[in-house]
Amino acid sequence: MFNERGKNSMPIETLIGEDCCINGSLNGEGLIQICGMIKGDIFWQDEVIIAPKCCCSGNITCKSARVSGMVDGNVICDNTLTIESKGRIKGDITVKNLHIEEGGTFDGKCTMMINKSPSDIME
Repeated sequence: MFNERGKNSMPIETLIGEDCCINGSLNGEGLIQICGMIKGDIFWQDEVIIAPKCCCSGNITCKSARVSGMVDGNVICDNTLTIESKGRIKGDITVKNLHIEEGGTFDGKCTMMINKSPSDIME
């Protein structure tokens, strides 16, 4: 959950430090902040923060994400993906909402999720 300034108001429940390098997939829930290196896929039930010094090589599936570091892989967000000014994504994204701050870069294909109302489904 993000407050009016766009910063996360939930406490960080999982922290991957700058000196940590993980080879393999991550699965979990709650707010996670990743400051180190990840070589593998991330399957997260809630928000993911990719910190400025983070390098993630793998796909990310989550509720929402804020990217200030580098992601080399596809990203699927059920809600909002924010690419901050120093954030970089190289891969395809599938999102409901997308925010790219000035200076942030995205190299790939974007697919926007569309909310269907019950009347649309009946047709």
